[in-house]
Amino acid sequence: MDIKEHRYLETSYVVSFSLYFIFNFYDRHIASIFLLICLFLCLIDFRRLYELIKTKKELVTSIILFSAYISLSGFIHNSPLHELDNYYRFLFLLPLLLVPFNTNHFVLLITVCAFVGLMQAILGYSNDTLDIDRFSGTANGAITYANMCATLFIICIYFIFFKNIRSISLFASAIVFFVLMILTGTRGPLVGIIIALLYLTFAANKINEGRGFSAKPLMLIFFLVVSIIMIPNPLAERLKEMKQIDFEKPLEIKSKSLRERLYYLDFGTTQLSENYLIGIGPQNLESLMSKSLDQKGNYGIFARDHLHNEFLDISLKFGLVSLILLFFIYYFIVKSKSKDNDKRVLLNIIIIMLVSSQLTQSQFAHHQAITFFITMLYFVNTGPRILNKTEYDDLSIKKN
Repeated sequence: MDIKEHRYLETSYVVSFSLYFIFNFYDRHIASIFLLICLFLCLIDFRRLYELIKTKKELVTSIILFSAYISLSGFIHNSPLHELDNYYRFLFLLPLLLVPFNTNHFVLLITVCAFVGLMQAILGYSNDTLDIDRFSGTANGAITYANMCATLFIICIYFIFFKNIRSISLFASAIVFFVLMILTGTRGPLVGIIIALLYLTFAANKINEGRGFSAKPLMLIFFLVVSIIMIPNPLAERLKEMKQIDFEKPLEIKSKSLRERLYYLDFGTTQLSENYLIGIGPQNLESLMSKSLDQKGNYGIFARDHLHNEFLDISLKFGLVSLILLFFIYYFIVKSKSKDNDKRVLLNIIIIMLVSSQLTQSQFAHHQAITFFITMLYFVNTGPRILNKTEYDDLSIKKN
């Protein structure tokens, strides 16, 4: 394959990846098609993919170990493949490491996503299909869409305050993603946003040490909190429900959402204490929960196949080893030998948003959510540029 063919191929998988990203905010089914196309095109460039993977041995090894353990645990529990497929996403999406990262491209991509997301919301409202209480956008659940919007919101803030890209379109994109997140009425992403902003404050002042303390991210936290509290919105109403929490009588909480979550946590921790080595198997969670609810009385709670907390969920299904291996993947994703400190900060805030979202959502039970985060982490993690002729000739000599 010559240089020109490499350029055409790289351009094609950059375009297909961009379309996948954009269509996540218009139609997730179309987005999946473009993701498959992108993966296929990356696999065609298998020589460069192989060379790239060799530079990521620790990450690839941790992913293989995680996938192998999930397979072994699934075999022990006789789990059907559809209960395991989402856990293989780290492995299946590895070819996306080939998609080159470029700051200007990423900013443009985010801006287009914000515009598409806004248009999708407006069209949904005008067609009376928008549930203003819990807007779920293009996702099958409001929490998935909220986590996607919150993550792109915090990335906008990163580019604005950390990279000093002060464009009107980027400011507008940040506002759009924040408004869309509020419309979902989802409380969980606020945890990640606050932690990420605190981290950005620390990172920015560490880099600018000696130039004075910058409190812009901290001021933004204050502004966001005041806005949510003072302006009537679905999120503010759901935050008020937090006052109802009674840990002594969790099944008597009026809010169905809070009642369910506390029950799931109680059920999960109780079961995990008895099955922490190999877990109970992913296909057995819902049936065990259903039996437990029958014994205690339903209380308006429905048995599910996940616990709304990824760390508890994966530990109960596959044992604590699976959680440890998952954290190894996260560690090697953010561990970078690159001297590009800005990219490391960006990776860190995406990981912060992922981990914090997993406190209130079982990401592996929602393929759009976990795929969105993994693709973005891979995209930011590497980003090889197109080889020039000398580099290509050197690479060809090594292969021959």
